[in-house]
Amino acid sequence: MVTGASSGIGEATARELARRGASVALVARNAGKLDTLAGEISSGGGVAFPVPADVSDRSSVEAAIEAVVGRFGGLYGVVNNAGMGLSGRVAELRVEDLRHVYEVNVIGAVNLIQVAVPRLEAGGRIVNVSSVVGLRSLPMVGGYCSSKSALNALSDALRVEVAHRGLHVTSVYPGTTTTAFRENSRRTGSEKRGWRPKGVPPEKVARVIRRALEADRPPRDAYVSFKDHAFVVGTALFPGLTDLALRSWAKG
Repeated sequence: MVTGASSGIGEATARELARRGASVALVARNAGKLDTLAGEISSGGGVAFPVPADVSDRSSVEAAIEAVVGRFGGLYGVVNNAGMGLSGRVAELRVEDLRHVYEVNVIGAVNLIQVAVPRLEAGGRIVNVSSVVGLRSLPMVGGYCSSKSALNALSDALRVEVAHRGLHVTSVYPGTTTTAFRENSRRTGSEKRGWRPKGVPPEKVARVIRRALEADRPPRDAYVSFKDHAFVVGTALFPGLTDLALRSWAKG
């Protein structure tokens, strides 16, 4: 079950899993895009089931999982990928924007986890798609970064809580990806969003997610590239220098 499957990382993940022979439930709000994607996967010999749903709406998530279990008879794993971006200085963020981002990025993930966990059999997988900026927040996107930090904290607790049931939880940390995510993010004002590194294609992230779902011993944390991991390690080792380096960015 892949959320945010109508575009970007979610779409690429759904295609990757179907290509490997998985039966994939496609979850997103845009029913038209899901139908198109399901048709393309099916025409290529894969199995895909479109399930329009809003992850921030608990009843919508419950109905989606009931539909998936009814269709396939069970649930092996979930990929919490649905997310929304937000740019703006922390001192200027609109509370309603921040609240909406948390409803999607954090509460949406919790909704899916809470409804899915009782359905997952031993060996089941939960993959939460976080971000490297959930490990080191950046200026101008602090609200979004904080939502990913919250998701990381939930993942760490959940991993321990469900271990006795044989369930596995992996946090995936993409860096910049070449999707429309940034353009579709909410903005506080006309602020510049700053320099961003060259992104990786969403298909590369999808392969990392697929490996976490297939591995005999799923990783606790999974990075998409060496540069992403190096960024996290470097900023953790030298937080003061990182602050100094980012000050010019914050002036934008």
